[in-house]
Amino acid sequence: MNASVSYATQNEAGQAEASSVRFVDEVAELAAIFEPQVSIAVLQRARPEALIAECERAVAQPGFARRFSVAASRDAEREISAEFGGFPELAADIVSWVELLGEVTGVERVGVRLARMEAAMCPRLHVDRVTLRLVCTYFGRGTEFVAGERFDRGQLGHAAQHGSRSPSSSLHAHDDVLAAQAGDIVLLKGEGWPGNAGRGAIHRSPSASPSAPRLVMTLDPL
Repeated sequence: MNASVSYATQNEAGQAEASSVRFVDEVAELAAIFEPQVSIAVLQRARPEALIAECERAVAQPGFARRFSVAASRDAEREISAEFGGFPELAADIVSWVELLGEVTGVERVGVRLARMEAAMCPRLHVDRVTLRLVCTYFGRGTEFVAGERFDRGQLGHAAQHGSRSPSSSLHAHDDVLAAQAGDIVLLKGEGWPGNAGRGAIHRSPSASPSAPRLVMTLDPL
């Protein structure tokens, strides 16, 4: 990929406050996603060494993948711990974000997917027909995105009749592409969020390969 990717600095974060992208440093500040103009909220965070070690161990396993749904309640801890035996730090981290997504959306269950990725699942800029998605790249290159007000949505393709994504036609690079860092929490407001039609988060998956894999978690309200 020849995309020009900018990794946000604090100065850039300040400039983004009036845009559809908001970078924050505290969990409570993720509430910015409720602001009508904000479609992407990114919590920049440092991961503890124990969590990093478990992520490295998980991504080193070819074919590593977990996919299930879980109650967005106190039962989440028991269910997630059972799914991630041998990865207590990773399980505890996922529990916290399942609970947060449940609080933000009010849903009773959350779909959890954590997998080693050896290729970009969605390499072109697109929007999702969902309400809200939480993404965390635990290892490897983070999710890439652009500010909606700085992008011509006419370059995005029409939604597939039987799919949830709108892939771009031939667009692979963009001067204003931003990227999350490994460990960052990314909230992506989709086209299905009330009143957000035509303003869904524009994002894509970065490149990955067997020699440079990613460990990616996605959480979806069910």
